Amino acid sequence: MKNQKMSNQLGYFNRKIIQTGIASGSLLFILSLLAYTFHFSKVNPVSPVLFLRQSTAIQHIIAALIIIIISVVLSLLYYALFRKRTPLLAGFVMGIVLFLLLFAFISQSTLNLITVFCLLLCYCVFISVSASWIYERGR
Repeated sequence: MKNQKMSNQLGYFNRKIIQTGIASGSLLFILSLLAYTFHFSKVNPVSPVLFLRQSTAIQHIIAALIIIIISVVLSLLYYALFRKRTPLLAGFVMGIVLFLLLFAFISQSTLNLITVFCLLLCYCVFISVSASWIYERGR
């Protein structure tokens, strides 16, 4: 009986973390697309799939799905590794590391780098606060 209850709780937490990944990936895609559309950023979130000779709508859907899948994986990793940490500090560190991994060695305009940095920082803080909230709620 106790094992079944633990299994149900684990499934509940995994569903909530996956939902967090889907929400954060969707928000990141929409906000980065808006930043690109309004020329705050030169980073097009659809650029990884531009080589596909499909319609623009299909390219956007594929790019959004890729970002959502990466977000789900990142949310699950965060929950597995850092759920007991202070959420804001862990989110800031994760955002800085993600920014450095993706954009540190690319020379771009200051506005572009600041925009991407802020988007990634908000994205990572959202994941960390949500995962920590789910963990605290389940204790």
